[in-house]
Amino acid sequence: MEKQKGKKLLADNKQPLKAITKQDLHELKEYLERLVSWKEPLALVNEFFENQAIPLNKKKIVREYHSQAIMFQSFYEIFVLSMDTIEQKIEILEKREKVRV
Repeated sequence: MEKQKGKKLLADNKQPLKAITKQDLHELKEYLERLVSWKEPLALVNEFFENQAIPLNKKKIVREYHSQAIMFQSFYEIFVLSMDTIEQKIEILEKREKVRV
């Protein structure tokens, strides 16, 4: 049987497969988990802005508005950083060398 050293592994669409390690996948999963962790706090923010209860208590609304704004600002900063990091990681993975047998 002839050895096929140096041949690239090909996917079904005849494109070469890239080397992606388990660590790469683990890092992407971590970033996704960070974003998923915001699901409940963001649901509270959404509930606050959807709540149109009457009569309005202006002092309570002002307090809640500021607390919701702080929570959203925290989320936004983490979200933007996470998206930038994920985009950079994907670019690195796209530039990886192809798998050889």
